[in-house]
Amino acid sequence: MQNIKIISLKNIVVFLIIISVLAIAFYSIDIIMMLFASFVITCAINPIIGKMEKKMPRIAAVSVVLLLLIILSVAVFVPLIATCAKQFAALVDSIPDTFKGLDGILGIKIFGKTIGEFVTIDSMADAISQGAHSFLQNSIVAGKRIASILTTFFAISIMVFYFAYDEKRIKDKFMEFFPVEKKEMALKILDNISSKVGNYVFAQGIAMIFVGLVTTIGLLILGNSHAFLLGFITCVFDIIPVIGPTVAVLIGLITSASDGFTYVLLTFVVYMIAQWAQNQLLRPIVFGKLLNMHPLIIVVSLLICARFLGVAGVILAPAIACVICVLVDELYLNRINNKS
Repeated sequence: MQNIKIISLKNIVVFLIIISVLAIAFYSIDIIMMLFASFVITCAINPIIGKMEKKMPRIAAVSVVLLLLIILSVAVFVPLIATCAKQFAALVDSIPDTFKGLDGILGIKIFGKTIGEFVTIDSMADAISQGAHSFLQNSIVAGKRIASILTTFFAISIMVFYFAYDEKRIKDKFMEFFPVEKKEMALKILDNISSKVGNYVFAQGIAMIFVGLVTTIGLLILGNSHAFLLGFITCVFDIIPVIGPTVAVLIGLITSASDGFTYVLLTFVVYMIAQWAQNQLLRPIVFGKLLNMHPLIIVVSLLICARFLGVAGVILAPAIACVICVLVDELYLNRINNKS
């Protein structure tokens, strides 16, 4: 029986390379997340670029799509953010009235005890005061963070451009890492990942816009003066599964407290109708057609990514879950099921 030599120079070199790559990945997690975010965005716009490429060169198609996305973002978000800023200023001015409204709500009895026995206005006022004071103290830090966000956005835009423009070249280079007999399977897995990730972005975008519009319309019907701001918050927070919608609802309820308990209840009904319509009518159709992934997988991926990757991980958690699910299906589940 021939002895297998486990410890050899080649194995030691491979082991050291793996350790080095893992160490670099650990200390460069922000860059890796930016690359993955660029990959996700590229997967979403690739089908559009593919159709446009039939009528024009690929570089022109990529440039047109990215330019249209930037123009659309500016045309939609600048007026929306301006409106939200005015409503936010009005919301800050209405804080005293909000506390008066809370005074009546905190007096409501539940099971023989008032809500005020558990939550006091003074504690809430102190928390808001401390938060405002901290915000003013950290305004310079906030400015640096905004600059960092803009820099990240610019870097991701460049990465998306090259990912989309050099897609074939990058894919061919990636295939060089696999032996000839595995190239076909690797290409199939990569295409499957791109398709599922792109479908998720598209489906999530539709769901976010839908719940934001329904919430805004419902609040406008109620005469809420902060309807656009609260609808925008609901739309943005919906990108974070489970936690995001809950936070958006709480913000909406607190801001409507100055109008009394009945108005708070009606506001809650509006949010519940918007969430119900999204979860029961829209998501089964859009997500079921474009993405076959159980909600429990998304929740678990959200918790894990939040633990290790922070805010960026929370936003990208479903896309990361898509990649892992495809790899598990193609490399393990499909193979053992086909054999059986």
